[in-house]
Amino acid sequence: MKNNYIHEIKVFENHELETLDYGHVLVKTQIVKSSLNYYGHAHGGYLFTLCDQISGLTVISTGFDAVTLQSSINYLKAGNLGDKLTIEGNCTHDGRSTKVIEVTIRNQDKDMVAKASFTMFVTGQHQEEIIK
Repeated sequence: MKNNYIHEIKVFENHELETLDYGHVLVKTQIVKSSLNYYGHAHGGYLFTLCDQISGLTVISTGFDAVTLQSSINYLKAGNLGDKLTIEGNCTHDGRSTKVIEVTIRNQDKDMVAKASFTMFVTGQHQEEIIK
């Protein structure tokens, strides 16, 4: 049976890592057709997944691995096909067992599309050095 409501959402199909510093990550991507919802806007799950991926990478930038304990997101503006997005993660609490990461998504006009907060539980040191 064909289903027009559920489809594959691809994240980071066309991404570019701009900044990877201790506790700070900046990635750019563009909204593509496969990331749209039924109404033709960026799917909320797509935007959340972008934030989730960046929060994990932000923790890794501090030299640790972690899993998400808690997260919340506010969707502030619709993302449209072709929009160029900047996703930025900042570590606002750099504890031994938990880290708090704030993530923002902005479009090419610098309008905030979404803002998310992640509380991450540290599971150990990251095995690879990613910042030199």
